Amino acid sequence: MMKTPNERLSINAYLVFFLVHTAQIGLGIVGVQRVIFVEARQDAWIAVLLSGLWIHLIVFVMYRTLKLTEHDNIFSIHTFVYGRVLGWIVNAAVVVYFLMAYTSILLGYVEMALTWMYPDFPLWGGTLILVVLTVYALYGGGFRLVAGVSFLTFFMTIWIVIVAFQPLKYAEWIHLLPILEATPKQMANGVLKTAYTMLGFEVLYIIYPFVKEKDRVHRYAQLGVLLTTFLVAVVTVIAIAFFSPKQLDVTIWASLSMFTIVKFPFIERFEYVVIPLWLLVILPNLLMFMWAMTRGGKALFHIKQKYLLFVFACVAYALALFFEKRATINEFIDKVGYYGFGFSFIYPFFLYMFVRIKKWAKGSVK
Repeated sequence: MMKTPNERLSINAYLVFFLVHTAQIGLGIVGVQRVIFVEARQDAWIAVLLSGLWIHLIVFVMYRTLKLTEHDNIFSIHTFVYGRVLGWIVNAAVVVYFLMAYTSILLGYVEMALTWMYPDFPLWGGTLILVVLTVYALYGGGFRLVAGVSFLTFFMTIWIVIVAFQPLKYAEWIHLLPILEATPKQMANGVLKTAYTMLGFEVLYIIYPFVKEKDRVHRYAQLGVLLTTFLVAVVTVIAIAFFSPKQLDVTIWASLSMFTIVKFPFIERFEYVVIPLWLLVILPNLLMFMWAMTRGGKALFHIKQKYLLFVFACVAYALALFFEKRATINEFIDKVGYYGFGFSFIYPFFLYMFVRIKKWAKGSVK
């Protein structure tokens, strides 16, 4: 059982909404439309909704699991369920997942920015800038800073959603027909491909002990997932209606491509505004996953998080240097998506069952 976090490190429950939502909305929404469309075709938006419904159920299961252990996070829960040795191994796997997720966001954003704006800038330079930014923000800031950044960046970037509706004046709604043509296998593949974009809600396992009003955590977490599902479904519908099927099959960054038609008298290329601004969208992702890494490292090695921050930053940067071409970056991101699907979409049900069994066994011993 973990100790209750210090009051000055705790946050109000309403911030869970921003933490969960900003952890989910990151780089994936920029190009998820093509990925899902390749699998489920014009029913891609239905795959998004099904994925969202599944996540709502998972969040409920996660909350029930955390409620059983009160002040524990996933690392102390694993030790409780599996014992010290096996629990350490499972916790190490969780830390590796957060490391992979952090590195995939690094690579994805830098590769997008270099392709659209700075083609001659080296990949290692872009990733170094983001790693240094992460370390600078987190060192001495901690979890409350992560919550604050999530809150601020949400309101600084939410207006982009309004601009995203401009391509609708060129929409061909016939592209959405016929509905429900995808086979169950195609729909399942669509849900699986949506996983990378919808990942992030698993941070609830880490942040729960730091929330003051724990009885309100579930409500705000569900609202965060609801908004994410709505936004991903909307941009998917807009992309299907805007592009022809052949165009969408080959359009890597569908959202950015749609922004090229947005015109303002004072801005000639609106996508040149969106790409730098998107750094604010992924910044909560980077901070949250790095903080989660250091939190897990503290449970594994009993070393202060501020020291582990430099260690994990160096490891993530070294890992990023192995990837130079878009094909290898995409392959790595796909692997993160599959890993995340197993950890976030499937594992919570087993963990809940294991905790219930362990609690029952402990009770029977007494």
